[in-house]
Amino acid sequence: MAEEHGKATQAAVRERNLTTALQLVLSGNGTATRAGIARRTGLTSATVSSLLAGLIADGLVIEGQLAESTGGKRATTLRIAAEDHVLLALIVQPGLVRGAVIDLLGAEVATASQRPATPGSLEDVRTVVRKLVAATTARIVAVGVQVPGIADGPLIRESVQLGWTDVDLARELAGIVEAPIHLINDADAEAIADSTAADEPGADDFGASQLFVSLSTGVGAAVILDGEVVAGASHRAGEIGHVPVLFGPEAPVCACGNRGCLEEVVSVTSLLGLPHGTDLEALDLAALAAAPESRHRIADGARVLARALLLVGAALDVPNIVIGGAAPRLGPEFIGHLRAEAARHPVKAAMPLGFRYARVAQEQPYRGAAQYALRSTLGISWAG
Repeated sequence: MAEEHGKATQAAVRERNLTTALQLVLSGNGTATRAGIARRTGLTSATVSSLLAGLIADGLVIEGQLAESTGGKRATTLRIAAEDHVLLALIVQPGLVRGAVIDLLGAEVATASQRPATPGSLEDVRTVVRKLVAATTARIVAVGVQVPGIADGPLIRESVQLGWTDVDLARELAGIVEAPIHLINDADAEAIADSTAADEPGADDFGASQLFVSLSTGVGAAVILDGEVVAGASHRAGEIGHVPVLFGPEAPVCACGNRGCLEEVVSVTSLLGLPHGTDLEALDLAALAAAPESRHRIADGARVLARALLLVGAALDVPNIVIGGAAPRLGPEFIGHLRAEAARHPVKAAMPLGFRYARVAQEQPYRGAAQYALRSTLGISWAG
């Protein structure tokens, strides 16, 4: 028994060291060397050479050019074999299913999309995956699928927007792609994308604890404490979209069956007076937001959202609120209303809330799902 435990421990240590070495190669962006990795990790040169030999044999790492001389023999640089290994990232929304082939450095290689005739059509999801598989000859390492709903392992426990309950998406895609499939809530995915961008040169530091609120056709949130996304006891942390905030018979009826849900007041479709399931990617949201009737709804919605977030921010002790989804396309007026309303109602003994728009949601929409799949499968991160 002791011998088996020792072997298991050794295997775990080697796996951890492999992940560390791979992360250093990725972070090195073509400049990493065996000697440099040995210095960074404190491992022996022989151990590092063995680790790298395994990663090279697996095709994940390839040798590059000779590094600059430091007085002795010039070392050989190492880089990730980004062109030979890719990720698939999908975003499933009621009005649009879209996806991309992403290389291991985070660059988009190809994209595909499908506009569903019926929101939540699984066949449309399968169609997009088939298109992406056909668009690459590289090895598909993993698939990340971003959905507006509660992701729990291989299951989408519930998605009001898509009409899904206990959908096993990995089983639905079996036979189309032979790679691990990782499901993630859309707000969590956007929060991961935003946090990985935080380490980019020139990015401002808003701290490692924050509440990420995604407003699009629905409303969701991701709680980040000390840099980690909090899942909650049943993977439902951040599910604030169906909390009632308006009451009485005049409160709007939500798709979930209740009245006055936050989603019915502050989703981008509600703020702009658009039908449920509208494909927001096809519209000029800034122009729609400038219309007088929209400006009135946006001001009212911002007041409701700010008051709700004052309570959440105080409960979680997070000083930063990041607004993502399609909301950044509404322009500065919406977030200005949020800041003004929060300033009008300061919470005693709680930190003042700071508001900003997400950094990368619009420019790199697939980054969050791809990063989640990369970390879940290989243990590495673009922000490492």
